[in-house]
Amino acid sequence: MGYAAGFAASSLAPALAALFTNPIEVCKIRQQMDSRPGGLIVTLRSVYASHGLAGVQAGLQMAVVREASKSFFRIGLFSPILSVIHDPARGSAPVHTRMAAGMSSGAIAALVCNPIELVKTRQQAAAMSGGGGGAFNDGLRQLYATEGLAGMWRGTGVSMLRSAMVTGPHLTTYTSVKEACIERGWLQDAPPLHMLASLAGGFAGILCNQPLDVVRNRLYSQPLGPDGKGTLYGGALDCAGQLARAEGVRGFYRGFWSHYIRVGPHYVLTFTFLEQIKKALGA
Repeated sequence: MGYAAGFAASSLAPALAALFTNPIEVCKIRQQMDSRPGGLIVTLRSVYASHGLAGVQAGLQMAVVREASKSFFRIGLFSPILSVIHDPARGSAPVHTRMAAGMSSGAIAALVCNPIELVKTRQQAAAMSGGGGGAFNDGLRQLYATEGLAGMWRGTGVSMLRSAMVTGPHLTTYTSVKEACIERGWLQDAPPLHMLASLAGGFAGILCNQPLDVVRNRLYSQPLGPDGKGTLYGGALDCAGQLARAEGVRGFYRGFWSHYIRVGPHYVLTFTFLEQIKKALGA
């Protein structure tokens, strides 16, 4: 089945993982939007006390749709792009080639799926502020009605850069660790190796993209004026500048461990599911 099975597995596996990790994603966004200190458990308790289970799983439908659609391109395109820019007959691809393939697939995924990402972030922020979460179709319909086609791709530049910066290091580290362990006979191509490589890849990706993630979420969630433009920031650079002046470097890494605690298990589940689904499909 080749690439077709790879695309199917790339979409299904992260969608399943999102069912388990969405509450941590909610906490991460809450921490990035709130300058008051608070750990993961404190934030989770606060959200649950204020909004119950619906608040803890805010934006779940959008999270599942986002993971299924974005990873279809982000993970699914990695191997096809890599095979185009590197001939497998020459052996394992070097790190810089893997990085180029991963950054390309990540940027393409962010471009195509920006409306879904935008609605998901706003629904989670709204639910934590006492508003309603809404459904997938309603969220996209409302976004188009109030902001038009241009508004659906608001923040695309930051999102593409962020996605490239997380996907490149993540998939490069994941595939490199996995292949190195197999070649040296340290671990077999089985779930324990997939978990180890996922944790390493997730840490590398977040380390590179966390500042962009914070800026993107603040751009997405800022109030809009009558002209449909944000009222707090003039753009990504202005947002980053205000954040640096107000909170310093630490502000860019606000919610880092919540982000990693979410992404670590999410990638462990995603790539464990992914490898098993690919085997089942004969990919």
